[in-house]
Amino acid sequence: MLIDELYNIILNDLEKEAINKFESKEAYINWNQEIYEKHGYKAYGLRVPEIDKIVKKYINQFKDLSFDKRIELSRKFYKSDYIAQTSFGLKLLEISISQLKPKNFEILNEFLEYITNWGPTDSFSLYIMQPLLRRYTNEVKRLLEKWNISDYLWKKRASVVTFTRRIGTEGEFVDFLLKLCDNLMWDKEDLVRKAVGWALKDNMVGKNKEKVLNYVKELREMGVSSTITLYAIRKLKGKEREEILRIKPIK
Repeated sequence: MLIDELYNIILNDLEKEAINKFESKEAYINWNQEIYEKHGYKAYGLRVPEIDKIVKKYINQFKDLSFDKRIELSRKFYKSDYIAQTSFGLKLLEISISQLKPKNFEILNEFLEYITNWGPTDSFSLYIMQPLLRRYTNEVKRLLEKWNISDYLWKKRASVVTFTRRIGTEGEFVDFLLKLCDNLMWDKEDLVRKAVGWALKDNMVGKNKEKVLNYVKELREMGVSSTITLYAIRKLKGKEREEILRIKPIK
């Protein structure tokens, strides 16, 4: 089956499922257009479990594709204006993780440039960049450093979200993360600042808690956005939290 044909079959499944949730096809199209005009992306009105159900339907077909064909199909999903389609693109990349090597990393850079929302950015960071970071640590670090100083919001966010959750709680990359945070502490984008706070929060749980804690204290003294510091101390309680909240910017 040709990639274009498979892509169109999947789109047909998504649209059928979407139309079933509205009174008519016209009602769905009108709603979709309103979403696009308001938010800059298109939607199907489907919940994540509903989308995941359709993704699972095609898993075996995705696995049967060659690496190059998977990338070709994934690219189509990521280039779409529909955020839901990135779930299919992501699954194709996940299946291809063992074949994604440093020589292919331009693909990662390209695909991230197609993303226009925090959800797909975070999924990309957690399910693609984290496993690659473990496998090709130095090469991925160099890529994240480039994203970290990019003008593109989602590249900046991805550079630090990659160090959240399990990677963060293990605390292996704290020193590197703090350097990335240094570059973003004054960023004007709220979703970048929240990502910095999230990464600090998760790394504060790890073996380098004291180092991260002291870093957050320094941020408070410097007067960086409370979006970062309050997010970073979400899990702190009692005296530790109160001590940080008492810190005022040094004039």
